[in-house]
This record gives sequence, C-alpha cells and structure tokens, in this order.
Amino acid sequence: MGLMIDDGVGQGYSAKVTKRNQLAVYSESASIQHYISANQGQAYQVIGDFATVNNSTHTVLHVKNSDSDRLMVATYMRVNLLDFAGGTSVPNVATYFDIGFGRTVSSGGTAVTPVNMNRDSGNTASVTATDNNPTMAGTFTEVDRHYVQSEGQEWTYNKEGTVILGLNDTIEVRVTSDHTSGVAYARMSFIMLDPRDG
Repeated sequence: MGLMIDDGVGQGYSAKVTKRNQLAVYSESASIQHYISANQGQAYQVIGDFATVNNSTHTVLHVKNSDSDRLMVATYMRVNLLDFAGGTSVPNVATYFDIGFGRTVSSGGTAVTPVNMNRDSGNTASVTATDNNPTMAGTFTEVDRHYVQSEGQEWTYNKEGTVILGLNDTIEVRVTSDHTSGVAYARMSFIMLDPRDG
C-alpha cells in the first residue's frame, strides 16, 4: 500500500490521484471585485454630480481613504455630461473630464455615502466622499483625461485595480467646460482591501 495524503483534520478525506499520476485538484476563477464582494463584503460604489456646470472647472466627485487598515482600490469610474448649453460644440479642447490625485476638500460640497454592493453585508466603507463642487486645497496631479464627444456620452475608466489609495490618499474627478450650463456625473466603483490578506 502506498502513501496516503489525508485532510489532516480527522474528517477522513484523502487526496485522489489521476490515471496520469497527478493529484486531482479543483479551482475557481473570479474577478477580484467579485471575490472581495462575495467573501468579505467590501465592494462599493459612490456617485457624485454637479448640476450647474458653468464655464469653469468643477469637482464632481472627491474620495479620501480614511481607513487606517485597508487600502482603497478604485476599479472602475464612469463619467458623463448632460443637458449642456452655450459654449463650443463638442468635441473641443475646452470640454473634458480629468482624474487626479493629491487635493483635499477645504470647504463646501455635499457628503455622499458609498453603497455596499453586497446587500447581505453590513460593512460600510471608511472613506470620505464629497460631490457638488467643494472648495479644494493642494495640488492636482492629473493621471487621465477624457474629452467629451457628445452630450450624454458615457466614458468608463478601467484601470483593473491599479489605482490604490493608502490612508489619507485622495482621488478626484473634475469637469472642465466652456458651456454656460450642464450637469456632470461621476460614478466610482472600489474595493477596500486588507493588505494583510495577501
């Protein structure tokens, strides 16, 4: 009789060997967002808007990681500009969204609450989210820009989880336009990731 590999916890389960003399194994594959949502209840979405775009640059959504243990990992962002009037027809160099790091909210704006996407979870995200064009402080470091192609056009920014914020790090979505009116919208999907998990 050969060597038997058992489960090591007294349940009586043993490893199976295939006819090719390999251990039989089973694995599942899922996106990191699904895994974190299903197993840890730490996947969220937050929405920001600014309803009075008027020939300037405005902060549509600002998010600060306030969690001392978890990293905030932004996975997807979506923006669009609606109901604009006046100004230059799009596309043009004066009407765009940009995404950047580094600034903080000085005053104003409206607090917005991220929604947990796993409705069976009671977790809340330890982030501070603000929309409605707060007054900002600090230096904006741009990392991406999208020029609006048409009214209501939706643009999705996907960096597959490469946008990572530690404690007190921030991310901001802005809109710049030469239009005299309009509504800007931004949605951010993110997960809260404990670096001790791997």
